[in-house]
Amino acid sequence: MIRKALLDLRARAARRCGVFRLMALAPPALVHLWLTGAAAVPALLVAVSVALGWSFLFAELRGRGPLLAGLVPALLLVLFAPPEAALWQLALALSLALVMGELIFGGAGFGFLSTGALALAFLTFSFPGLALGMPGPMVLWAALPGGGLLLLSGLAPWRVVLAGGTAFAGLAALFWSLSPGLIGPVLFVLVFLAADPFAAPVSGPGHWVHGGLAG
Repeated sequence: MIRKALLDLRARAARRCGVFRLMALAPPALVHLWLTGAAAVPALLVAVSVALGWSFLFAELRGRGPLLAGLVPALLLVLFAPPEAALWQLALALSLALVMGELIFGGAGFGFLSTGALALAFLTFSFPGLALGMPGPMVLWAALPGGGLLLLSGLAPWRVVLAGGTAFAGLAALFWSLSPGLIGPVLFVLVFLAADPFAAPVSGPGHWVHGGLAG
C-alpha cells in the first residue's frame, strides 16, 4: 500500500510537471506554426497523435489516467525536425523514444532519459541524411518566458543550464569562435532538453556533471 501511494504521488507530480513544461513550450510551438504555415501542420498532427496514442494505450494497460507529458517531446521534435523528414520517420522516432525511454518504465517521472533528446537522437542516427534544424529567433524569443518560468520554479535545474552553458562556451573558445547567434539555440537546448527534470540527476553535484556533459 505504501509503495502504491508513493507511485501515485510521483505520478501526480509528473503530471503537474508535464503540464508546466507543455505550457512553456506552447508559445514557441505556436510561433513556429505561424512562421512555417501549413507546412508544419501535418508534422504537428502526427507527433501529437502518436504521443497521445501511446499515452492512452499504456494508461489502459496499467489502469491509470493518461499523462500529457508525452506532448512535450512531440513539440520538441516538431521544432527541431528538418522539413524534409517524412511523417513516418517522425512517428517512428517519437514512438521509440516514448516507449523505450519512458512508458516501459511506468511513464513520465519514472524513466531516466530525456524523451525529447531521445526522439531527436533516434531521428538523426536512424536516418543519417537528416540534419536537425534550430529554432529561429522569433521562436526563441517566444520560448523565453516559459524557459524563465521553468528555471524559477525549479522544473529546469539552473545548475544544469549554467554548467552546460559554461562548458559550451569553453569548448567554443578553444576550438572555434563563439558566435552570438548560437547563444539562444544553446540555451533553448539546455533548458528544454538537458534540464529535463525527468532525466536530470536529483543532486546538486549531479546537476553540474550532467550539465557539463550536455554542454
